[in-house]
Amino acid sequence: MRIRSGPLFWGLLLIPLGAIPLLVRANVIDAASVVDAWRLWPLVLVGLGLALLVRRGRTGVVAIVITALTLGIAGGGALASGTNWLGGVSDCVVTSTNLQHLISGGAFSAPAEINLELACGQVAVTTNDGSGWTLGADYRGQPPVVTSSSSELRLESPDRGGARHQDWTLGLPAALVRDIALDANAGSATFALSGAQLDQFEADVNAGDLRIDASDGSIGRISITVNAGRARLALGSGSTSGSLATNAGGLELCVPGAAALILHVPNELTFSDNLAQRGLTREGDTWMRSGTTGAVIDLSIDGTVGSFTLDPEGGC
Repeated sequence: MRIRSGPLFWGLLLIPLGAIPLLVRANVIDAASVVDAWRLWPLVLVGLGLALLVRRGRTGVVAIVITALTLGIAGGGALASGTNWLGGVSDCVVTSTNLQHLISGGAFSAPAEINLELACGQVAVTTNDGSGWTLGADYRGQPPVVTSSSSELRLESPDRGGARHQDWTLGLPAALVRDIALDANAGSATFALSGAQLDQFEADVNAGDLRIDASDGSIGRISITVNAGRARLALGSGSTSGSLATNAGGLELCVPGAAALILHVPNELTFSDNLAQRGLTREGDTWMRSGTTGAVIDLSIDGTVGSFTLDPEGGC
């Protein structure tokens, strides 16, 4: 059966465009809950990218659905709340004008927990020797909020409207960092964790890109969720357990060749992987590979409208 893309697109766009304002007026949805619907705009890019790659077939239909629903939800949220969402998008765009600069730093005296909450911008994290941490931040609008103690560092985007692009460069002591938690919206994050021995790494990324290079370190437990974006993860020689998940995005995982793999991947119609091509054996929803070093990478991997790639060409 052939699906006509034009009527499908306009039908899916107009439904949320009209339904959201009606539901707000009927007090079914709180207007405050849709005020930031414009933040979904990168999904439009995902849909357009899929449409360019695959113009026909199931993936092409998925691209139309993503694009139409995103535009409809964002537009409906804007109509219902009176939000100038086009202005909000422009406030997130990287620019070299009207930037201010902040330099901060401190030191830990005990194993430390790092919490990063980024909205609109990018963060680059590296490791260093010693016990000190350093922060360089370029920003528009208000500066980031920095809270620190002898065993904790919290870095947050300001919770205010208007211009708010943030660009952070953060250096952390490899010997003392134990836990890292990232919450990123409309932003990108890179972590070069050479020498770090993390107990846990948690990340929740919406409309963004995440790259973690722990090939010269270790992460005991990891939990990553990416919506409308991509996550790339390179693991070191130690054992790792946890989960990776994506909705409308991609996951890439690089692992040492001698590590044993246990990957739990449900068979979803709109989620693809290359595990058979990489030589793993399958039992039900579990893919396995034996190892020679005693290290075991045991991960649950889940996705909708996305893909998982093990050891992609060119690396992670």
